[in-house]
Amino acid sequence: MKILVRALCASVAMAAVTTLSAQAAAPILIKSCTVAKPKPFSHLAGGTDITYVNLGKYTAASITFAVGYRNAEHNFLRRTTDVGSFAPGATISHRLTLYNDVTYAGASTTVCRPIQVKWAGGTVWVAPSH
Repeated sequence: MKILVRALCASVAMAAVTTLSAQAAAPILIKSCTVAKPKPFSHLAGGTDITYVNLGKYTAASITFAVGYRNAEHNFLRRTTDVGSFAPGATISHRLTLYNDVTYAGASTTVCRPIQVKWAGGTVWVAPSH
């Protein structure tokens, strides 16, 4: 009986490790992530440009990103979601309205990572917490 219990525990532990490993690899590759320059006569950033690739096997319906930006007065970490139909292997370049309400202080972002992907079939990938 003890051997059976140990085998079952080992099996559960291996399944947990496999699940964590599968979650660790982000299915979205960020190629670039920058804050857009202000429009003429404005000091506010013009949004956030994100270029990324769907590395997954399925079409993504939405991708949520965590993006950090430091302007002259504050540190910001915000979420934004890009909604659409993003095919496997496709490179997507979108300007999102994220950070269009803060003072522009250069194009560089401090963080830019996918934190959630909703696949067209209804399943969801969530990034492991750091």
